[in-house]
Amino acid sequence: MDLNVYEKTRYQNIYRHKKNKNYVVMISSPAKTSISKIDNKKIQKIEDALKIRDNPKIKLQKGNEAIYKEEFDDLWGKYISACKDEKHLAFNTVKKKIILFNKYIKNSFNKRISKITKAEVLEFIKKLNCSDKQKNEILNSLKGFFSWCVDEEYILISPTSNIKPIKTEKIEMKFWTPDELKQFLSVLEADINDENIEVSLIARRTRLFVLIEFSLGNRVGETRALTFNAFNPRLNIVTIYHSINYEPDSKDFLGSTKNYHSQRVVDVTDRLIDEVLSYKSFLIEYTNYEVNNEDLIFFNYSTKRPYSDTTLRKQFYHYCEKAGVTKIRMYDLRHTYVATMMAEGKELYHISGRIGHINYSTTVNKYGHLSNKTKKEIASITDKYI
Repeated sequence: MDLNVYEKTRYQNIYRHKKNKNYVVMISSPAKTSISKIDNKKIQKIEDALKIRDNPKIKLQKGNEAIYKEEFDDLWGKYISACKDEKHLAFNTVKKKIILFNKYIKNSFNKRISKITKAEVLEFIKKLNCSDKQKNEILNSLKGFFSWCVDEEYILISPTSNIKPIKTEKIEMKFWTPDELKQFLSVLEADINDENIEVSLIARRTRLFVLIEFSLGNRVGETRALTFNAFNPRLNIVTIYHSINYEPDSKDFLGSTKNYHSQRVVDVTDRLIDEVLSYKSFLIEYTNYEVNNEDLIFFNYSTKRPYSDTTLRKQFYHYCEKAGVTKIRMYDLRHTYVATMMAEGKELYHISGRIGHINYSTTVNKYGHLSNKTKKEIASITDKYI
């Protein structure tokens, strides 16, 4: 029994699901099994659970029997549907799960979900013909799948719950030093004041994108999905509820964040809000665009679509080269934010919620290796360099 999912009750052999609050009865005779449903309905009353436990003639209900006979590949399809429709995971996150399944996992566990063991999962991971990094990605997908199976009570214990990822050499994390950030912003300033409106607009847009990334530690898709009214000047907050929709066939520009926990409300400074309002005022005053509060900040009014990653990246790299700074990815501005906060002595626990990590351990695993020497090389907090 997975005690991360179920809690003991005062009654022997009766457990309660921590999330769903229904009961599960462990049966040892005539065969070792468990019962979580009566007539295909979850057991919600302790009295019903006691009746099942104390009746020596009880047999597994047909509803349960059908559940425990579900096979891996069939359940995976239901899991992906749940990721889309119930968990509302980002398009790219779901797409990655589907790709990994089709390439590596499909037809590897041709048996009932309840019969899959930890040893089989370990052997499967071991035999994979791919890099250790990819093996860890596949393991994470399997962990998510089996956790969902536990939540839905297709199984009581995940065979992956105690499997640790393969230790891999951490790739050196790239980020800017404060001097590089200042140099980048100073080079932008010249073009911002250019008489050519198009040159000035590109420079202003690049500056605002960098400042938002550096100030909030957003994922790139989250920044691309921000609207003007996401920033609240009265409360000094920004609401991050969406990521840009990467699904090519969708007519909706806004998609789900990477996961539910990535939806968040973050405190911001007057300085950053002024930057957003200044960019909006420039659009209204110097272009022919009709700009509304509900509009995406990084919206191409000519094409009636959001600016693409490719366009924003091309303009970002142009100024990286012009400023003579390290050519980092736009995503690395997120790392720059975290490294800077750490250098200021801010706890990873507080940083974790701000950048939308699902739990604190994710932040520690990703950023905990930054050395004290590295942290000392990073200087000050946001406003010192804006």
